[in-house]
Amino acid sequence: MSTDDNQSNDSRKNLTRETLIDRLTKEIESNLNNDQFGVDILAQAVGMSRSSLHRKLEKLQGVSTSQFIREYRLKRALEILRLEDVTASEVAYRVGFSSATYFNTCFHKFHGYTPGEVKSRIPMVVEEQDESYSSKKEHGLSIETTVSKSKKNDFKNILILVTLLIPVTIAALYFYHTSSDKSVQTDENNVIDEKSIVVLPFKNWTGDPDLEYISDGMTDAVTSRLTKVRAIEKVIPFTSSLQYKSTEKPIKEIAKELGVANLLQGNLQLSGNKIKINLQLIHGRSNVHLWSEEYTGEWKSDEIFEMQAEVVEAVARNMKATISENELVAIKKIPTNSKLAYAYYLQGEFQRLKANELSYSNAINLYEKSIAADSNFVEPYIEMANVWHMGGSVWGFYDQQMAWGNAKVLLEQALKINPDNQGVAEELNTGRFFYDWNFELVEQFYKNIVSNSTKDKSSVISLDYPIKTGRPEETLKAVERFSLNDPSNVFYPFFRAEAMFYMGSADEAREILTRTDPFYNDNWFYLRESAKLYYYLAEYEKSKIQLEKILSQFSDYPPILMWLNAVYAQMDGDSELTSTYLTELYTSYFENSSGSPAWFLAMYYCTVNDYEKAIDWLQKSYDRHEVEMTWLREEPLLAPIRKDPRYKDLYEKVGFSSIGIPIKTSSEN
Repeated sequence: MSTDDNQSNDSRKNLTRETLIDRLTKEIESNLNNDQFGVDILAQAVGMSRSSLHRKLEKLQGVSTSQFIREYRLKRALEILRLEDVTASEVAYRVGFSSATYFNTCFHKFHGYTPGEVKSRIPMVVEEQDESYSSKKEHGLSIETTVSKSKKNDFKNILILVTLLIPVTIAALYFYHTSSDKSVQTDENNVIDEKSIVVLPFKNWTGDPDLEYISDGMTDAVTSRLTKVRAIEKVIPFTSSLQYKSTEKPIKEIAKELGVANLLQGNLQLSGNKIKINLQLIHGRSNVHLWSEEYTGEWKSDEIFEMQAEVVEAVARNMKATISENELVAIKKIPTNSKLAYAYYLQGEFQRLKANELSYSNAINLYEKSIAADSNFVEPYIEMANVWHMGGSVWGFYDQQMAWGNAKVLLEQALKINPDNQGVAEELNTGRFFYDWNFELVEQFYKNIVSNSTKDKSSVISLDYPIKTGRPEETLKAVERFSLNDPSNVFYPFFRAEAMFYMGSADEAREILTRTDPFYNDNWFYLRESAKLYYYLAEYEKSKIQLEKILSQFSDYPPILMWLNAVYAQMDGDSELTSTYLTELYTSYFENSSGSPAWFLAMYYCTVNDYEKAIDWLQKSYDRHEVEMTWLREEPLLAPIRKDPRYKDLYEKVGFSSIGIPIKTSSEN
């Protein structure tokens, strides 16, 4: 090959490299402040698979895709800090970091100094670009000449930066002007910029802390009715707004954390049978007061529901969100005519959300009283079924099959009252998956969820089921869609990390967990699941930290924690302590406890490579119909026995093959 041919090939390679890098940087720049923007979205935008893009960047730049995105953001952050008078927190959010703390850590690691040191280091940076002062003296250059050159270089650098920023500025101005019909106006029309809202927990101003359930119930009801208005693009669920119940955070900060433009806050007062609610709608970023109103009525169920509907109509009107006739009917629907049934239901909800064994028992009692007062009131059936389901599977409070039997009876009764209720369908299919292993019915329900693009509320089936049936990429898509409407939901960052792990992106799973950990130090679900996932990621110390947080904060001690304790005791070479934790698991099994003790005994024996005992305990787990058997296909510890005929037999009997899901090969992770 001639020299000219070589030069031509080199030229084409450079062009390909520059074209790809340019396309990638443009995509990142256009999504700079979107903390949900990641590898999957970037790869899709440039028409490549995750793995292809990863290999390409490794070859061209020597970095992973996630590292490429992060480094670009950090470089842009440095530019902003040099040119503008802004705080590090503001810059963090502008370049796509949801946590200012994590941003500071990454910035320091990449640049070698903190964001707060940027201004003081600018002269040093300029000097580093030129020769040192002493070197210039040796070459006969005066101090004045040195300063002059430094200024010229400084001006040149700024000119280059300004040139680079011009397209971004033009795009921002274009977006601003084309969105002017949605911008905030503080005139009498109270037009707001985005149709998104969080209803902060109403303050209980009754003077009686035992009536907290009423203020929480009213908050939940208004939130639920707002979700029926399709013109309102985003409504933060009540369970996510609860974290701000006692917060002192300013409105602006809450709005930024939740990604909403508007906040509805208020207080509730009672005087005899009279109820009064004072409300105000506030624009988050500007803290501008948009609207306020006082509502009063009798503590009668029909007037309470009318009041809730009036609030929703007023809020929608001030958000310029049109309510259709069908939506108005749904908003004004009265779920029960019994004041007593509604009161018991609200108290039951207040207890259910505490999520401990005593509160669950209280909730069941209150839901039963609610149903006794009005047997056609659907909501207490659904929520009591949820208590039995969660208590039997996640928390291990009740015998699994007894819990599911009770839940199924309640859901079947609810279906007779309202056959089209989506909440009933979700609870019923969740139970069918975990307890009945009825994959055929659950698969039908799952496909309906996936095809229903208007559905903006997640369920266990939409997040957990696809991972366990070998489709983690579908879980990731669901998380990305649902988190837009509820960014503070604890389930989404965890399921995002879990999906990345099962897709083979362990580094990204670690990054997600590390970024998320500080926000959920007191959440039992997150601590439990992250302790397990950290173990699979071989981050044993981090797993132990999460485990210790659970043991120190919560009294509940299900088999999954006994298993982790036994694993770490064995790893530490403490045979006595290992024996103690294994005895706990054995005792739990022989006492017929819930929480899948046989499954976790099988997992323990996998960790010590005793696969005969592992298969024996898997069979026992199957015989007990333990809910953890739904992990049979994807469980990483079972990889060495996937070719064993006894494993294949269990796989068939559990039901994975009934929907055409093949056994995972031993080479798959």
